[in-house]
Amino acid sequence: MRTSLRIGSMVNIVGRLVIIDSIILLLPMLVSLIYAESDWLTFLIAAAAAAVCGSVAMLCTRHHRDTIRAREGFIITAFIWVVFGLFGIIPLMTCSHPLGFTDAMFEIISGYTTTGASVIPDVGVMSHGILFWRALSQWIGGLGIILFMLALLPELNKSVGISMFNAEATGITHDKLHPRIRQTAISLWGVYVVLTLASVLALWAGPMDLFNSVCITFAAIATGGFSTGGEGVMLWHSDYVLCVLTVVMFVAGLNFMAIFNLWKGDVRGFFRNTVVRVFAGVILLAYVTLLLSALVRGEAHGVDELLVYPMFHVVSAITSTGFSVTGSEAWGPYALTLTIVLMTCGACAGSTTGGLKVDRLVVLWQNLKNEVRVTAFPKRMYVVRLYGSALDNSLVSRVAAFTSIYLLLTALVTAVITFFGYSFTDSLFMVSSCIGCNGLGYGVTGEGGSFALLPDAVKWILTALMLAGRLEIFTYLVLFLPSFWRR
Repeated sequence: MRTSLRIGSMVNIVGRLVIIDSIILLLPMLVSLIYAESDWLTFLIAAAAAAVCGSVAMLCTRHHRDTIRAREGFIITAFIWVVFGLFGIIPLMTCSHPLGFTDAMFEIISGYTTTGASVIPDVGVMSHGILFWRALSQWIGGLGIILFMLALLPELNKSVGISMFNAEATGITHDKLHPRIRQTAISLWGVYVVLTLASVLALWAGPMDLFNSVCITFAAIATGGFSTGGEGVMLWHSDYVLCVLTVVMFVAGLNFMAIFNLWKGDVRGFFRNTVVRVFAGVILLAYVTLLLSALVRGEAHGVDELLVYPMFHVVSAITSTGFSVTGSEAWGPYALTLTIVLMTCGACAGSTTGGLKVDRLVVLWQNLKNEVRVTAFPKRMYVVRLYGSALDNSLVSRVAAFTSIYLLLTALVTAVITFFGYSFTDSLFMVSSCIGCNGLGYGVTGEGGSFALLPDAVKWILTALMLAGRLEIFTYLVLFLPSFWRR
């Protein structure tokens, strides 16, 4: 099959991205050196491997500097997450408490996709360097590997950068803050860094030390969920910590472009944003119904169980963060159902979260109302509006198609997982958790179990699901079209 793909140019770009990855790997190495841990060598090896491979790729394709098109941008975006994962597993496989290849790949992809599902039996025994690496992988993957690279590489400020940005960014439309894509990336990362620093300082002011404040912040602002101890965020037994993290997760669930515009003074536009209001409304409704469920069962006592725990759980679930509170599995069948619904719903597009996104649900709801109106008044014309503008019918159709594929894929993979002997509830929960990049566990993957207990085949299925969910399925689906690869 003949193709006009500019492979040399693609390899050259990937080589440059891998070299930056090698520099990133030096950060957890420094953490290991600060704490006088032997794992510093594993990061040095990984950084050296990435530097060598990236340099070879660049040297071999140094004469291939053609401008790449949208097709090549999709391919680079789809595969760079796997490439980064292959270098990221080296420290996990060679550290003082090493993981096997399957577990290491599951763990690093869970990090980069901000899923937060872990296969490490006892996180508390891992070195500071490894714990920092897990947190850092989530922080980088929060806004996206490509968006991170766009902020660093001026040469990607071309059509290639736009195509890669569109392939990685979540949501219905991919509006830019600035005419130049690199300036958009820098602005979004500026918001991200400011929020990160604010969260670190807030947690550090409480019972956490600086190291844990940084790692937990990376997990919260990226809505990832990796923790530094076996008890998760309950390790500190602090309502203050849970309240701070609830606020951080809520903010991280908002569209970062909306946050940037708010920072620029567009207060009225922010609070009139339909998606923001629906997002806040869904959280409030879910909290009230969860609280009512607890009151009916007579299990809610004290401020923790009446306010802190339910709100923390709701925000953690809808933002796909995956932090959990002790005893949440015993909240009854309604809490389980609500959690699955929230994981599927997701927060706002343009955030660090997974799931369908509130934006799409708003579009579907408006379209449903319009179809009912057309039935009653067939001669009238109705439009679907989002962000104050009318959407083309093609965008509405794309939203419906994405939602259908998302739910169908969830159902199909759930059926596949049941072949391995797991109950429908356990299978549906782990699939919803991974495709929504959530990381919450229940049953076999919950408080009494772990993702580490799953067979390797299931781990690989869930790993692929995490990638598909993070890049919103279409980026990988197009790779299976024969016409995509032909001239």
